[in-house]
Amino acid sequence: MALSTAKVHRLSRRRPQARGLATRKRLLVAAEQRFGAKGYEATSMNEIADAAGVGVGTLYHHFSDKRALLLALIDDWGDRQLARDRGADFFERYLGDNPRAAIQADLVRRAERLRRDGGFQLALMQLADRDHDVRARLDRIFQVGRERLRDLVAFGQKRGVFRRELDPLAAAFLIQNAINVTATEVFVHQHREVTPSVMLEGLTDMICRYVLEEPE
Repeated sequence: MALSTAKVHRLSRRRPQARGLATRKRLLVAAEQRFGAKGYEATSMNEIADAAGVGVGTLYHHFSDKRALLLALIDDWGDRQLARDRGADFFERYLGDNPRAAIQADLVRRAERLRRDGGFQLALMQLADRDHDVRARLDRIFQVGRERLRDLVAFGQKRGVFRRELDPLAAAFLIQNAINVTATEVFVHQHREVTPSVMLEGLTDMICRYVLEEPE
């Protein structure tokens, strides 16, 4: 049976839209890779188009300029970051027999992720110091992460693992900023007076002394 004209029109509209979304995704992936490898300023729109396997005109069809591409990429990257660690395991992993080991393992995972494929995040951390729009978008991402950390602290308090006198939101703010400052010093400013492993051990100890209940 032949398809109706209306159905054919619906299908023809759907296919270009799906192709457009796939192309946009490919452009975002290429931009993240190039910005991470070379930095934002040193990367051209032509390079991004080449890396995505499309013409530069296609790139400009989706994004009016490099800044529009960057801001769209930050939003996409933030959505992916915030989709991590959303299940019950995120809370439960800190509440077992050795919460200190769980906290240290989490910090090690974060550090390894930054060292291995965190070029784009490091580029954003550099840009945020001088770009208000980048800073505002990062702040929104950090806010959601802070709220999740606040909920973790409150949950740990109910389970008797974290200190009951802590204010969960204040604790989340302090922990998040301690992690971000350390990451900036190690990976962006490449601080060399103290080795990264020593910084990581000290950060673990500082957080654990702050949040964990003393064993009776």
